[in-house]
This record gives sequence, structure tokens and C-alpha cells, in this order.
Amino acid sequence: MPDLRKYPRKLFWRLYFICLAASLLLDFFWLYTHMFHYHFDFQYLPQFFALFGLFGCMLLILIAKGMGVFIVKDEDYYQPKEQGDPLD
Repeated sequence: MPDLRKYPRKLFWRLYFICLAASLLLDFFWLYTHMFHYHFDFQYLPQFFALFGLFGCMLLILIAKGMGVFIVKDEDYYQPKEQGDPLD
């Protein structure tokens, strides 16, 4: 029995992959046993909404990083350092 205080990462990764596999299996089961009424044909693709969420999240991250280039300010933006400041 592994010591959970020493190696919790292995346990968490194993639980993560087990939950991921269970989620994917249940999604395929739900996809083929339930009648959906989507508006577009591409929505019937397996795992469409999971991929849509993944790529949407990645796009938001890239947009936020791009905005950071324009929004970032110097560390003394609000109170400029004066010459001879004793804290320098």
C-alpha cells in the first residue's frame, strides 16, 4: 500500500484517468441511446461539445495573453520613483 502523504500525485493521476475514461464511455453510451434534436449537423459528431469547450477555452487564454501585452503597466505607474529615494 503506497503512502498517500508521500506519493499523492500517482493516486490523483490514476483517479483522473479513470474518471476521464468513464466520462468518455458514458458519453458514447448516452450519444447512441438518446434522441437529440440539434439544429446543425456538426453537433451530432461524437465529443463535439467537449472539443468546442476545449478550443473555446484555449482561444480565451490566447486572447487574454494578447491583451496583457497592451494592458501591462510599469511597476511604478501610479507613483513614479523620485531621484534619491531611500528605498532604492
